[in-house]
Amino acid sequence: MPLRLLFAVTLTGGHTVPALGVAAAVRKRHPDTIIRFVGVARGVEARLVPHAGYVLDTLPVIGLKRRLHLDLLHFPWSLLRGICSSFRILISYHPHAVICTGGHVSGPVGVAARVLGIPLVLHESNNYPGLTVRLLSRAARQVYLAFEGARRRVGGREKRVVGNPVRDGWRRVDKQGARRRLGLDEDRITLFVTGASQGSMGINRAVADALTVLTKRGYQILWQTGRVGYHAAASAARRCGGRVVVREFIDDMAVAYSAADLALTRAGAITITEMTQLGVPALMVPLPLAAENHQVHNAKMMVRAGAARMVHESELSAERLVQEVSGMIDTTGLLSDMARRSRALAVPDAAARMVEGMAHRGLLRGER
Repeated sequence: MPLRLLFAVTLTGGHTVPALGVAAAVRKRHPDTIIRFVGVARGVEARLVPHAGYVLDTLPVIGLKRRLHLDLLHFPWSLLRGICSSFRILISYHPHAVICTGGHVSGPVGVAARVLGIPLVLHESNNYPGLTVRLLSRAARQVYLAFEGARRRVGGREKRVVGNPVRDGWRRVDKQGARRRLGLDEDRITLFVTGASQGSMGINRAVADALTVLTKRGYQILWQTGRVGYHAAASAARRCGGRVVVREFIDDMAVAYSAADLALTRAGAITITEMTQLGVPALMVPLPLAAENHQVHNAKMMVRAGAARMVHESELSAERLVQEVSGMIDTTGLLSDMARRSRALAVPDAAARMVEGMAHRGLLRGER
């Protein structure tokens, strides 16, 4: 009987990318494995999962708000519907194991798996584990963590720090070649700006106001804006003499990071993982509304390692942005030292480690 696995992901690349990395590693070990995903229709999984060739089921669930919001009235009903839908999916598909990567889809799927006696495996991509992973950890067969700092915050008998799995084939490309592919000058110092897959209004506003000064200092900018910020950014870039390349979304982020001398980013787990794999120095602006402030915890870890600097969004302005970027670029040897420290944090075989750990416990045998 072929091995059947179900992955539960929610909304962001921080949940979806590790799951895709593990799925690809399982397929390398067991090519006939049948893999399905469950997520939400409005998340990045709706694009990434089908693109990777997997079936995606969706749940009618909403997240638990951490502040007063009308959604708090709907949450209990949404959770109940999500659990009922999860039971239907699991009973129909009958997976040999369920792998959850956190977020509000993992909650009902994990509960249903536990009740049905299906082995539950968790992966937490952040330095500060999310509420769902913390609650499910004591019911899980295995808990995999990206960072050592997360270990003391989760339960469970078997906890392993393996790093964050990345997309299959993720690797650095030649810097000049990457710049040519993106329409950039091959020899100019390059700042890559990204507010993650959905963009960042706070980062976009500061960059738009700083463009003229940054380009006059000789830098060029590759700017991924997200859908909402694209047109305003494109308009602002037109006054900069071709030194700003604006993209709504970049599919091959390895090429974008490879083109950069410095990245201005959020502090999501996958952003950090992908940058450290390629050794990219960063100026990080954590998402201020991230659940339990986990992006600040992520960014502080990078700052302590000497791989990044951090600015809170409330302190971000055009003037502060120019000051930070110029200071980092103009300090002799700083970016190369930060790049070296960033690479030292990378765990390139995280997916293989996780798959090996699951196999060791008999979770990939195609039987229960």
